[in-house]
Amino acid sequence: MSLPDRSAEVYASVGQARPIPADMHVGEGSIMEYTVSQGARITEEAALEQAADMGFHAMAFDVIVNEDESLHWHEFDAVTWVIDGAGALRNGDDELIEVSAGCRIDAPAGFLHRNLAGPPVRVVLATNLPYQEWTTPIDKDPAERPQHLSV
Repeated sequence: MSLPDRSAEVYASVGQARPIPADMHVGEGSIMEYTVSQGARITEEAALEQAADMGFHAMAFDVIVNEDESLHWHEFDAVTWVIDGAGALRNGDDELIEVSAGCRIDAPAGFLHRNLAGPPVRVVLATNLPYQEWTTPIDKDPAERPQHLSV
């Protein structure tokens, strides 16, 4: 799941907007394939602990999507655990992916997706890149996706 650009409280601590440097090689993390799995519900604390065990940087927040997002990608590998609620997204092939509590999404950097409007969903997001190093915009234009991230 992506962080909605309109969620100022999540971004307030990210820092100043910085474009991706032309020579930056993003996407060298450990997630190679996109996967969605449904398991038993997981607590926020347990998801944060799993993220730490993976060596990822994690945060818990509510994903609020008031209108369907446009297709985008991120510069980081991400694991998202759905803690509470239910929602949906579409991948780059426009396939519908429905998520609910207990769902885990593993997505490599460059994965094309868009969140669909719906009620708030509580998630733990873990990334291989500390949020202080994320460049903006966080939701990146597919036309600007580096070739090596075409997954």
